[in-house]
Formats: sequence, C-alpha cells, structure tokens
Amino acid sequence: MANDATGVGYRMLRGEDRVRRYDFHRPDKLSREHLNALRAIFDNLARFCVTHLSTHVRSAVKVSLVALDQMIYEEFTQKLHSPVILGITQFEGLEGKVGIEIAPAITFPLVERLLGSNDEAGQVNRPLTDIETAVISTVFVRVLDSVKEAFRGIVETKGDLLGIETSPYFTQFAPPNEMMVLARFQVELGQSAGDMTLALPYVLIEPFLPQLSLQQWVGNARADFETGQDAEHRSRLKQHLEGVQLPVTAQLGQTTIELKELIDLEVGDVVMLDQKVAEPLGICFGPRVRRHGYPGQYGNQIAVQVSDEAKGGRDVQRNPDTRRN
Repeated sequence: MANDATGVGYRMLRGEDRVRRYDFHRPDKLSREHLNALRAIFDNLARFCVTHLSTHVRSAVKVSLVALDQMIYEEFTQKLHSPVILGITQFEGLEGKVGIEIAPAITFPLVERLLGSNDEAGQVNRPLTDIETAVISTVFVRVLDSVKEAFRGIVETKGDLLGIETSPYFTQFAPPNEMMVLARFQVELGQSAGDMTLALPYVLIEPFLPQLSLQQWVGNARADFETGQDAEHRSRLKQHLEGVQLPVTAQLGQTTIELKELIDLEVGDVVMLDQKVAEPLGICFGPRVRRHGYPGQYGNQIAVQVSDEAKGGRDVQRNPDTRRN
C-alpha cells in the first residue's frame, strides 16, 4: 500500500512538472522576480548607452539587450574572446569589481570612428595598441555613465575604470567560484556589430536585492520622473545633443535628365531646374527641408538669409520633369 502511494505521488509530481534538475556546483542565487527587475534595468541601460555612445562617436549606435544569465566566474572567463578587451571597474560604496567586455568585432570600428575615419575596420583580431587602449577607454567611461543612470533609484553610485585587460590569462577580478550576473548586449555601428558583456558579481548585487522588486523598481522610476529627479539626466542629454553637428545645405533646385543627355552635356549647355527665380530656396538640415531663404553675399562668402520655417519639414525629393536648352 505504501509503495502504491509512493508511486502515485511520484506520478503526480512528474505529471505537474514540479521536478527539475538542480546544479549544486552553480546554484541560481537570483529569483525570477529579481531577474525580471534586472532585465528591465538593463533594457534601460541599453537605451542610455545608445544616447551616450552615439553622441560620443558622432554616429548612430544601436545597443540592445540579448541575454541575461547567471554563472560562476570561472565559466565566464572561459567564454572571453582572445585577445580580450575587458574593462575592470569598481563602483563607489559597493563591494566587488565589475567587468565590461567589448568584442574586437565592434571595438576596432569604434576606435576607427573616434580617430576620425568613416571606413569600416573589418575583421581585426589582435591586441590593442597603447593609443587604441586610450581611445577605447573613453567608450568604457560612457558605458559607466550609462550604468550609473540605469541603476538610479536602486543605488546611487559612480563607477571608476581601473584598467583594461587584453589577455584572458591574466584576467582575475573575482574568485573562481563567485556567482556572476552576465548581461550581454548587441552593439551595432554601421555595418559592424559585436557583443558587449557586463559581468556583475553577486556580492555587489546582494546589498540591494530587497529593492530589486519589479513593482518597486517601476514605482521608483515613475516617482523619479514625476518629481523631476531625472532633471540632471535631461540636462546632460540636452548638452550632448547640442554638440551634435548637422550638415546644412541651401538647395538651388533639382531636375532629372536621361543618361544620353548627360553624356552629350557640353560647356555652355543650360540645364533648367525646377526652382523659380522669385521663390525662396529650401534650406536642408540633413536630408530634410526645415527652412526657406534667399541667396546673397555676406562679406566674401556666399550666404543665404532665412525667411521662414518649412512647415512640417519634408524630405528632399526628385522632380521627374526634364528641360534642357
């Protein structure tokens, strides 16, 4: 009878999927609620990175959270790239160090862009030079600023970059069995893409675990917004955006010609545009017409005087009409 009861109990547990494997070598220390709250924080971190990195490299950078996982430090080091580009950081008032790894596939395009080149770096797999290390350190600083803003409301702290490691064999910022929380992001710059991994030790997260309730975190974020406590971030964002450079052009006019007409063009030929002499020119900010104005001269320079605002703005469009004298 006892055996039957045991058998029935086993079948009930198996049928309800209550039995699962548990690895005592790498125990999961964070609950599902904690992971969900961290996932929301890291999603915010990705958005902050987009703002900071885009303004820093003066080009569009995309950052998105790909995965969130728990593993011991020894397993983390086995997954590092070789050569590794790992920033060792520490946050004020918090125990333990944080590692930020940026894959070479996106590190070198970032370095190229920061050095003024618009060319893609291609597949490069070598250690960083001293100059490249100094350049990429500015990227790590921007990521640390994003981490500070993403965790605002949970903990007020500031991260410092202690150094950049380029050899996986000498990388050691936590004990081998220390449990780590790994947030992996996808970073895209132009046609280049690569991973960025944020590794936080459990000892660093443990003090504010009670605050990692998703409802409490969302409530804190909403309160910060409603009470204006995020004014510092808005002010910093405005400051970054004000420094972004935009190409400004005054468009004299457009037309479309056939390839045969293009081949037959000679000196002295006149190509008629779609712009009338009395009409104001379109002033373009980037690809969109935002203002109107009239051409003239200012000192020794050709200039254009703004006359009015282009309502709604419009993309520059091609006129299919063709006229040639």
